[in-house]
Formats: sequence, structure tokens, C-alpha cells
Amino acid sequence: MDTALATMKEEHVSDTHLKDAYRNLVAEVSQLRRAKRVIDARLEKAEAARELVRQMIAAESPDFTEDRAATAGQRKKRTKKKGFHIGSRTAEVVERSKVILISAGRPLQRAELLEQIEASGFHLDVSDPPRFVGRTLWDNPDFIHIEKRGYWLRGEGVPEETE
Repeated sequence: MDTALATMKEEHVSDTHLKDAYRNLVAEVSQLRRAKRVIDARLEKAEAARELVRQMIAAESPDFTEDRAATAGQRKKRTKKKGFHIGSRTAEVVERSKVILISAGRPLQRAELLEQIEASGFHLDVSDPPRFVGRTLWDNPDFIHIEKRGYWLRGEGVPEETE
């Protein structure tokens, strides 16, 4: 009988410790998730500020590159240029956007580009066409995004606003 009582006490003590450990882990996970949200929000703001400053510098000096701006200790590793297949949706959006921007003579927002791409006879069969256009041009080194004005061709002089 004494062994049965001792076993029951051990199970109760062990069960209590497991429940405490579980509660502590739940609290720690919640705390870490809150901290992650705060860090993600700060990172997003910092990246947006970095992009805004980069665009302002690029608008003032067309020969500006991120590599020149970075100090030797802060240089990013060169990443392989993102490619796409000729004839793919991405290639069509890139090529048609170049023609549209040149003929417009000014930066265009992704919705304006999408409207003209579809007017040219190419339909995007994706779930969110404006987002696809935006992501495609954002990721492509041939384009720059000008805050509140839209996309423009890298290396071309940015036209003055006429409003």
C-alpha cells in the first residue's frame, strides 16, 4: 500500500510540474509573439524610410547607386539578377510596361499600367493583377518606383511633375 501511495504522490507532483511548465511556455510564446510584432513594425518603418531616402537621392543624382552609397563595411552581397522566361507573364508585363511608359512620357501607377496592358490585348490570369504588375516592376532592375507618382524606367531622366 505504501508504494501505491508514493506512486500517486509522484504522479501528482509530476503532473503539477508539467502544467506549470506548460503555462510558462504559453506565456513565453505570447511574449515573444508580441515582441516579434513590434520588431516587424519597426523593421517595416525603417525599410520604408530607407527606400524613401534612396529614391530622393536617386531623383537628385541619376548616377546614384546603392553600392556607392554603402560604406565598405555595409556593402550588400551582390545577388544574382532575377530572371524570367521569354514569353512568360512577367516578360510580357515588363516589355509592355516599357513601351507604355515611354509613350506616356511620365511615371504611371500600377493600376494605370494594368489598364493599358489589358487595352493592348494582354490579359493577366492571376488572382490580383494590379499586385502582379506592381511586384513584377518592383523586382525588376529596369524600373524604379517614384513615391506617389508610380513606376518609371531606370536610367531615363525622371520627367517633372506637371500638376
